[in-house]
Amino acid sequence: MNFSNKDFVHLHCHSMFSNFDGLSKLSELVMKAREMGFPALAITDHGNVMSWIQFLKECRMTADKKGTPIPYPPIKPILGCEFYLSRKMNIGQYEGKKGVAKQNQPEGRKGNKHLTLYAMNFEGYQNLCTLSQRSWLEGFYSSPRIDLELLNKHSKGLMGGSACLSSLINSHLLKENNYDNAKKVAAMFKEIFNGNFFLEVMYTGVIEQKVIIPEIFKLGKELDIPVVASNDCHYLEKGQAMSQEILMCMSSSRSIKDPKHLHHPYDEYYLKSAQEMANIFGKNPQCLYNSVMLAERIDTADIEKNLFGGMRLPKFDIPKEFKSSYEYLEKKAWEGLKVKGWHRSEKHIAALKRELADVKIAKESNNYDFAKYFLIVEDYIREAKERGCLVGCGRGSGFASVLLRCLDITYGVDPLEYSLIWERFLGFSDLKFVKASDFGFSDDDLVIVNRSTDDLDENRELEDDLGGVDRY
Repeated sequence: MNFSNKDFVHLHCHSMFSNFDGLSKLSELVMKAREMGFPALAITDHGNVMSWIQFLKECRMTADKKGTPIPYPPIKPILGCEFYLSRKMNIGQYEGKKGVAKQNQPEGRKGNKHLTLYAMNFEGYQNLCTLSQRSWLEGFYSSPRIDLELLNKHSKGLMGGSACLSSLINSHLLKENNYDNAKKVAAMFKEIFNGNFFLEVMYTGVIEQKVIIPEIFKLGKELDIPVVASNDCHYLEKGQAMSQEILMCMSSSRSIKDPKHLHHPYDEYYLKSAQEMANIFGKNPQCLYNSVMLAERIDTADIEKNLFGGMRLPKFDIPKEFKSSYEYLEKKAWEGLKVKGWHRSEKHIAALKRELADVKIAKESNNYDFAKYFLIVEDYIREAKERGCLVGCGRGSGFASVLLRCLDITYGVDPLEYSLIWERFLGFSDLKFVKASDFGFSDDDLVIVNRSTDDLDENRELEDDLGGVDRY
């Protein structure tokens, strides 16, 4: 059976961020996957999420740093991590110079069982970040660890995979007459992840992998859990196996000639093509197709939208009588204008209207919630003043704002007296103008911009249509 690379997704890959274990440079890994034509690629580094932002950008890049177009199409990024799972993560700190507390993990480092987790959406992204942080700060024991209690609290938005031979499920399968325990664990994970759990099956020449493959398929059938072929990729090409072995020696301070040095027994941990995977699992082709099916469940757009589209702000509670942060900001701004006595000045009234219009349209057209941002700043500035802390008068383009002056975020000279330009604060440069009337304002008011284009000719045409507007 012939397989195209479009029919398979690598859901278990390690980059250089898997310290002293993953050989692949992140940029080279992504470029190789794009060149091979895979529809998606997952990154599952050991115990950390440090590669994610770079990984997202590498997968979406259309040109290199020199501006040269990349000839291969972008690829869907899947954010994952291979976590270390323990019985109980809070086992105590290091004691003395040699010993460590082992009361909850007597098997030591071998008790760190592997589990691959993936962010299905932005909520999953946040939960994975939380798990990673707490694994290092609270659960570190030879490796950063989590436990089932913590996983249960932060499982929303996550997909799980059974991982390699060192996983909890596979550890049971490797023991004689322990199939029922493996089945209980698999059923538990299926429940934790609300059905978004899969069993990994891999064969890189290790005899233990071959022994448990039939039982993994049996588990999948009995529990209705998809089985997915993976290859536990640690390097790009087959010929890089020795380099990766040397890297692993560095992690344990051993020589390559030391018979006890860490190594993979076979040179099979590379980014294989779909056809190479089919050569191994061709009798069960569904386990290759399942990788694409599961990749399609991942809402990467939701993650990217929340990371790169709009502003990321902390939660801020507003009074119940207001429908939005903008309404609350508007009320406070007009009250502040009156307190300053500027409500008698047509010039200041017009300026405040203009700035409020900017804030509203920035939210509706570009998802920049400046209203909430200003309310948060006003809150801590007011608190600082009440506590007697020194507070500056404001700086840069923010000092030019009548709105910020009305909120008592800034203080000093009248910005209108010196014709200061507040629009620089919002960064409305090289952007596309749209009609203010589209947002409930007259065309004499500010027209806002859309960051989706920098077509200045179209901007000029819109300016002519509106009878001329300021260019920022």
